[in-house]
Amino acid sequence: MIPKEIIEILKKREKDFLKTKSFSQQPGIYAFFYIGSDFPLFGDVVKKHQIIYIGKTESSQKKRDAETHFATGKTGNSTVRKSIGSILCSINNMKPIPRNDSDYKKRRFSHFKFDEPSERIITNWMKNNFALSFYEYSESKKLIDKLETEIIKELIPVLNIDYKNPDNPYKDQIIQLRKNCATIALKNSNFKNSILKINKTIVTKKHQNMDVGSKSDSIYIDNITKSDVQSRNIRIKVENKHLFPKEQLGNPITYYLNFKVNNDDFVAKYIIGSKDGKARSGVLKLGDKIYIEILKINVGSNMIICKSEQNKFLIKKL
Repeated sequence: MIPKEIIEILKKREKDFLKTKSFSQQPGIYAFFYIGSDFPLFGDVVKKHQIIYIGKTESSQKKRDAETHFATGKTGNSTVRKSIGSILCSINNMKPIPRNDSDYKKRRFSHFKFDEPSERIITNWMKNNFALSFYEYSESKKLIDKLETEIIKELIPVLNIDYKNPDNPYKDQIIQLRKNCATIALKNSNFKNSILKINKTIVTKKHQNMDVGSKSDSIYIDNITKSDVQSRNIRIKVENKHLFPKEQLGNPITYYLNFKVNNDDFVAKYIIGSKDGKARSGVLKLGDKIYIEILKINVGSNMIICKSEQNKFLIKKL
């Protein structure tokens, strides 16, 4: 069955959340419809009964929708709740807070949830303004992911803001609202006075866990931008280039380097050099599978790259 046919099935199965009495126990694709009268962002772009989010579940609709997306306190585990919360936060007196202690210790500053009263606001808003539908699809994770991607590309839902929906004209606005909430959550945290200390110690700790040589054989990556994700690049800043082959005056040179992530060995491209001799960032290309499927690198992702005694590069997402 082609994506367009599945979309029609999803539309026919639309049902208000408050009228939904049971949820599927099967994996598959779910759709969220807006059924309110005035979406709090984008003016009149969002129409009534429009599909505004497509998601997948490899477990069950009950676990993903009923017990996560529409569950108070679960914003830290739901991208839909994060986006809705960030939109409502700009017009309501809501308080973003850290998702948990370990996120900040691992420099995951983009993760956040809301305090209990704010969480209830999100839940009530979603229950009153969303309808759902579900298409059971008991296939492999890879096939479920593929189908979700195809449906997203067909519909371009406004709340799908990751790499699967590059043509969404509203995702930058939502991403910025989420960043605003993440910043407020950081200010509301108990860790703001320890951030500098974390910055200095995290590389050493991760370095020890990766079984490599000296500290100078490790670099920390914290500069992933939207452009990097679109190009599947990791830019190696000037201060970090010592870990890689030296640049030479002239046209950029491509080196093929041996890498390892988890238990996967692969070859990555490293491009460096300039005609004018000025110091510039190197460009590391891991390939789509490693970048997107395995490491799942996105805007703001943090990583550590180390060089082992066997002259192999090890990369780990923090």
